[in-house]
Amino acid sequence: MYYVFLGRNGKMIEKHEFKGEHDGLSLLVLAAVHGNETAGTQACRRIIDEIERGALALKNGKMTLVPVCNPEAYRRDVRNIDENLNRAMTVHDNPRSYEQKLANEICPLIREHRFTLDLHSTHCVGDVPFAFCDYPDVYNQKLIDALPVDFVLEGWPDIYGRQTEIRDFSTEWGAHAYGNTATTLECGYHRDPQAAGLAYRAIVNALSAFGMVDLPLPAARAKKHIRMENYVLKSKEGRLCRSYKHLDPVCKGERIALYDDGEALYALSDGFILLPNLQAPVNTEWYYFGTAEKTAR
Repeated sequence: MYYVFLGRNGKMIEKHEFKGEHDGLSLLVLAAVHGNETAGTQACRRIIDEIERGALALKNGKMTLVPVCNPEAYRRDVRNIDENLNRAMTVHDNPRSYEQKLANEICPLIREHRFTLDLHSTHCVGDVPFAFCDYPDVYNQKLIDALPVDFVLEGWPDIYGRQTEIRDFSTEWGAHAYGNTATTLECGYHRDPQAAGLAYRAIVNALSAFGMVDLPLPAARAKKHIRMENYVLKSKEGRLCRSYKHLDPVCKGERIALYDDGEALYALSDGFILLPNLQAPVNTEWYYFGTAEKTAR
C-alpha cells in the first residue's frame, strides 16, 4: 500500500489518497460538504491516522478522502457560504459562487471513483441516523447492507423530477450522471459525539464490504425503507406546528405547518416527517414527507 497526501496543491480542497497492493474498487469519501457537519471530518482524520500508524491497511483498490469539502464554511462553522453545495454538485463553466468553485474540484473526483460515500449529519438533537439510496446497484446494496443504520430513504430523484423549485445537483446525482454510484449517510445530530463514531464505522464497513481490507464483513442489519413522497418549500413566513424530528410519524389529516397568514398544511396520508428544518428561511426546503415502503435485509 502507498499513501499520497495531495494537499491543496493550488486547489481549494485537500485530499488524501491511498492505494492497495492489488487492483480493486475506487472509493471516494467526502465530508463537510456542509461546513457545520463535522462528524465525517473527524472520521476521515481518524482513518488517515490509523493508516499512517499501520493500524489499518488497504489491501485492494484505491481510497481518496476529502475531510473538508467546504473549507470556508467549515472554518466559520456554518452550513454554506453562498449556496448549498449539495445542490450545486455539477461542473460549472462560469462558477458564480464559492460552492460552484468547490463543485468544479469535487466533481472530477466523483467521476474518477466508482463509489462515493458522502458523510453528513443533521441539525436536530435526537435525529435518527439513516442513509439515502437513490440509484441502487450491486455496490450500493453491498454498502447499505453493511451500514450501521436502521433506516434507508428512497425516492429523492423522483420528487425532484416532479417538483422543480430546486435543482437536484446532489452528490448521488453527480455520481449517477458519471455512470458511478454514491450513497449519502446522515450520521445523526451534528454535535452528538456518537455521530463521528458512526461515520468511522461506516468507512471501515465500506472498506470491508468492498473487499478493500482484510477485515470480517459486518453482519447485514435489517433496514426499514421509507419512500420520499414530496418536499414542502417554505413559500412565506410561518412555523411548524410542533418541534418535529426526522422520522416522526404523522397521521392523515394532522396539521403540520401554519403560515402567518393563517394558511395551514396537512398530512395527506399516514407517514413520516423527514428532514424538518424548524428555522427554514423563506424559499428553502421546510420538510419532506415519506411513507413506509418495505423492510429488507
